[in-house]
Amino acid sequence: MQKTIKHTSSFVLALLVLCSTFSFTINEHICGGQKMSMAIGIPAENCGMEMEQSPSNITTIQQTPCCNDISTFIQGQNELQSNYNDISFTTQTFIKAFVYSYIYILPAEDQEKAVYKPYIPPPLIKDIQLLSETFLI
Repeated sequence: MQKTIKHTSSFVLALLVLCSTFSFTINEHICGGQKMSMAIGIPAENCGMEMEQSPSNITTIQQTPCCNDISTFIQGQNELQSNYNDISFTTQTFIKAFVYSYIYILPAEDQEKAVYKPYIPPPLIKDIQLLSETFLI
């Protein structure tokens, strides 16, 4: 049980460190105030309702586009910093003693219980109680 908890917690912490160092972009395509598509790392799909570009010699009324593309960039950490220099000597000594007592003094696993086969008595050759006619009441 303890071993499973240790493995699970170390895996979760490794994923946390890995995810905190990633940088990625979230792209959203919004059309008419509703989110039509969303993608991570690649451009979002268009809804097909973009306004067509008219030739420059034709005068047209400027309309506001109904579609918007929003890109959100999430920056990860560039360096992971350790704060071992900020910890006092007494705190470091306490942590080392705690880790030593946890690893070496406490039992690592539960001791397996011995499994015994059920005792089978030898076969009766003569029934002594019947021969002596003595019975416990």
